[in-house]
Order: sequence, then structure tokens, then C-alpha cells
Amino acid sequence: MTIVARGQLTSDEVRGTAQKLADARVRRFAKIVEVAGAYLDLPPEDIAQLAQILRGDPAIRGPVAFVVAPGRGEFARRFAALTEKEGPVDVFQKLHDARAWIASIQLADPRTGLDHPAAQAGPAEGHSWSDPDRRGTMIRGRQQRAFTTRALVR
Repeated sequence: MTIVARGQLTSDEVRGTAQKLADARVRRFAKIVEVAGAYLDLPPEDIAQLAQILRGDPAIRGPVAFVVAPGRGEFARRFAALTEKEGPVDVFQKLHDARAWIASIQLADPRTGLDHPAAQAGPAEGHSWSDPDRRGTMIRGRQQRAFTTRALVR
């Protein structure tokens, strides 16, 4: 799953998107959150609230890779620090590096290939980190648009 944010974001927009993700039960899937072109200044308590919203889905969390602009990314770093025990999470400056990290986790044996304690149990039985029936939804404010996606090729 890829989430791309651009421009100035409000806490209400971020919270609303987090709620939509929780409602869609995407917690178990790998996620790339590209916020290099976004501007948001959320206080730590709002970041903690976002983490709590996303915990609503009981499935184990798939890896989360944030892509941030050089010299920025405080939100991503705070979120990563707050949720690191829930599953693999890291912050990158290049999309290519984030994809490579996600791929390395997806290819690893979930029982032995992960150093992260929360991820060592692997995905829930019968599930994988990646959704084979990929589809996308662009969310902008209250507007949504569905679109098809393609598989990433190594």
C-alpha cells in the first residue's frame, strides 16, 4: 500500500485518513508513506492519537516505510519511535530505499528473517504482507477516487 501526501495537511485530514485506513483493515499490509512533499506539524499527542486509531485493527502490523524530504520528517520519526514495537518501521529519504527495505522484509522468512520482535511471528495465518489484489483509493479531503495498481517488479 502506498500513501502519498502533498501540500499543507491539517490534523483533521490526517486523522480522517488514518480512520479510513483502520476501517479498511490494512494494518497487516506493507505500507510506504511518502510525505516528502507534505507539510504537517502535529503535536506529539496527535501522533499518539493516530497510532491509537490505527491499532483498532487487531492484525499484526506489516512494515511501514516513511519517505521524507532531507532535513524534515519529524512526524514520521515520532510515529516510528512511538510504534516501533508494533512492527517494522523506518524512515528513508529515497523511495527506492523504502521499496528495497519493504522487499527485503517481504522476502525474509517471517520466523527467522526479521530482527523485529513484533514481526517475528509473521503475518496472520493465511495472509501475506502484500495484497495480491491491489487497488488504490486516492483521498483528497472528502473526495475519493478508486484506481487500479500494478504489481511491483523486482
